Amino acid sequence: MGKFATAVSMIVGTVIGAGVLGIPYAISKSGFIPGMITMVIVGIMVTIMTLYMGEVVLRTKGEKQFTALAKKYLGEKGKWLMLLFMIMGIFGALIAYLVGIGETIADLVGGNSLLFSLIFFAIAAPITFKGLKAVSKVELTLASLLVAILFIICLHLLPQVKLSNLTYFNLKNAFVPYGVVLFACLGYQVIPEVKKILTNKKQMSKVIIIALSLCLGLYAFFAFSFVGTYNQEVREIAIESLSGVFHVLGTIVAVLAMSTGFLALSIVLKDVLHWDFGLNEKVAWAIVSFLPLLVVLVAKPGFVTSLALTGTYAGGLTGILSVLIVKEARKKGERKPEFVVPGGNLLIYILIVFFVLGMILQF
Repeated sequence: MGKFATAVSMIVGTVIGAGVLGIPYAISKSGFIPGMITMVIVGIMVTIMTLYMGEVVLRTKGEKQFTALAKKYLGEKGKWLMLLFMIMGIFGALIAYLVGIGETIADLVGGNSLLFSLIFFAIAAPITFKGLKAVSKVELTLASLLVAILFIICLHLLPQVKLSNLTYFNLKNAFVPYGVVLFACLGYQVIPEVKKILTNKKQMSKVIIIALSLCLGLYAFFAFSFVGTYNQEVREIAIESLSGVFHVLGTIVAVLAMSTGFLALSIVLKDVLHWDFGLNEKVAWAIVSFLPLLVVLVAKPGFVTSLALTGTYAGGLTGILSVLIVKEARKKGERKPEFVVPGGNLLIYILIVFFVLGMILQF
């Protein structure tokens, strides 16, 4: 595989995860057409934001992750805000995955979903403490498998799609898909790695646009197949709507994808709290392990609700901070980038308004 294709697959593998499973349900609440309009708007905004991040890493010499970029261009406060928003996003994802794993297993074999969440937690917590670095590699492989299985399931459902299911809409719920789609589209933290892979840095913008277009295309196809087939009957975790062998296959892959995502993010967050915040490793592990569990036990959030809140607030706040980094990088950058996102400061302000409005409407 060439470096261009490798870079595209790296972004696709990072972006596509368990969040895709909640998209059909969210879109079924607004209706397919309003949902697609929301997806297009969110997709364009996230693509612009990811291109901005590409421009920032190209303006910066050496290899720096986003917390280091935030410190470089926004100072010490910028670094801590980026860490805080990143932690919010990871905690939200951990809660969503913990809920989703329990619900998915219970749907397949029967029983109490909370009990299955607790069983998974009992297995995952010790692994998180040991910090298996191989988890992130397995996560990328399972993301590829998830894409393949979801595509096959969509093809299976196509003959059952009804036009009448796609023409339903509810404008009162037009905003429902926003947070879920935003959650499912975020993955710009991989851009510094993409910079390392590409020898021809001029390809960066093309790589980002192609990768995110592929992700959005799969999301749209997935939503079309499930909403077109099940309409208002589609389940919160879409693969639970299926029956027979496709239900079993989809469940297994979804649980594996959520499990590896949970483990990888837990380990990342434990390391952040330990190394960046100076917490004792056992204390960091306890916070990462038990806080999401406590939220699940006390608040009992739904899978899609967890995705929507995390996408809207953690994604929105990170997005605002990221575009502010771009603004400063254009003044303080160390080198001329291979591409510059057009639109000047006006587009930056439009993105900020977009994220702020999203948070207000979600609230």
